[in-house]
Amino acid sequence: MLIDTQTRLHVRFNGRSEELDLATLALQPGVSDVELRTALARRYDCPVADLEDYVIVREPWVIIVRPVAFYG
Repeated sequence: MLIDTQTRLHVRFNGRSEELDLATLALQPGVSDVELRTALARRYDCPVADLEDYVIVREPWVIIVRPVAFYG
């Protein structure tokens, strides 16, 4: 899947949502899940393990990082 260079990052972490440009984290559109989690752990000053179970959804214009959602 090709992701445009204007890809945005939507993060839901610790009860808050944040919209970022990948460049804010010094990341490129083809960033791996490991690199993404590592950069987010630095941003939020937490261990990478805190983000290990987070879901990463890749769409053409956005990458969404969020906790697992439980329904019902």
